[in-house]
Amino acid sequence: MIAKALLSLFILLQSGPILVDKIAAIVNEEIITIHDIERAIVFFPILRQKSETEENFYFRVLSDLVSYKAIYLEFSDEFSLSEEDFEQVQTPILKKTGSLEKLLAVLNNFTMSWSDFQNFIREKVLYEKVLREKFQMEITVPFAEIENFYHNDYFPSQQRLGLAPQTLVEMAPVIEKYIRQLRTAEQLSGWLNDLRANYQIEIKLRSRNEPF
Repeated sequence: MIAKALLSLFILLQSGPILVDKIAAIVNEEIITIHDIERAIVFFPILRQKSETEENFYFRVLSDLVSYKAIYLEFSDEFSLSEEDFEQVQTPILKKTGSLEKLLAVLNNFTMSWSDFQNFIREKVLYEKVLREKFQMEITVPFAEIENFYHNDYFPSQQRLGLAPQTLVEMAPVIEKYIRQLRTAEQLSGWLNDLRANYQIEIKLRSRNEPF
């Protein structure tokens, strides 16, 4: 099923965005590839919103990866990462895939070892730690909003990826955290934009609507 999901992404890329040497973006001299975006879509609890086109979703994931990398370049010398920090990111991934066994199967499909996996999520781990420690915000998410997101966004997204959806009870904490992160990101967008402005960011991925 993962192969089917990747095939769908390949078809999307052929008919939509245009790539330059499979490099999606460059942050200073750090490269983000199409493969990175594909893995982020499968691993991270980044869910396509109901009214969001596939192309816009793809570019949103790329934008997130650019932010993770900029944060990593800015703060990697200031923060050290613990096993607990990694668990903060790994736990939602395990919930999304369904179990450790299923996650290992997904890693095998990507020809990734556990060490490769931890290296891949490292920038997101630091990103979340920086937000936790630098920005303490109390954001309440009503259960009705969590339930609505589960039925309208999470469930269809899992089906498109070929992954078995978890129950609402299992996913409620993950969805609540995800919505809270979206709200936090909205409030922090100015700060993130200022930080990203400190780096040379070149987006290689092109929309089908942009000229060659």
